[in-house]
Amino acid sequence: MFRAPNIKGPRFRKKFHETLNRDFYKEFLQDNPQYSDISYEKFSEIIAHGLTKAWNVTLTERDGIELPIGGSIFVASTKIKVKNNYDIQASIKANAPIKHRNYDTDGHVAKIYYSPHLAKIFGRDRSMWSFKGNRLYKRALSKAYPKNWKKYRMVIGIHGIIKSYHKNRVRNYFKESLKEEVKSYNEFE
Repeated sequence: MFRAPNIKGPRFRKKFHETLNRDFYKEFLQDNPQYSDISYEKFSEIIAHGLTKAWNVTLTERDGIELPIGGSIFVASTKIKVKNNYDIQASIKANAPIKHRNYDTDGHVAKIYYSPHLAKIFGRDRSMWSFKGNRLYKRALSKAYPKNWKKYRMVIGIHGIIKSYHKNRVRNYFKESLKEEVKSYNEFE
């Protein structure tokens, strides 16, 4: 017997604070008066377009994206940790608990990782930075992940993620520098 959740029951909602608002727009115009002809709608459209380009890179590139001052964002694969991950709709139809088996990705799920510790700017305030993917980003990830899930880095535990990411970035840097040296190598000099 499957006990379905109460869909009409009370819900707890976190207090939502949007950083892109009219106050931010006014502060931007005070700091940059040369852009005073841009409307708020156009301003938010420009920011949304830039952010969309940034998270598209994290979906296509294995190493993700390095932000100018705020660290790195990348997508990684992990084994699912939830023991009772039920498919609610299928369970209600069958009147029995039916679990999500996730056969498309062999039991792996995608997670978005943000690391302020790999930031270019070091300081005591880097722990204040955080990242949370918006709905569009999460939906795009859920569509892209099953198609090519083996491309992403595999993460077993959270403790070694920063070390493995940094080690991989250093390894890629040396590969790229070696390619450049081979191009400019002249055996007669």
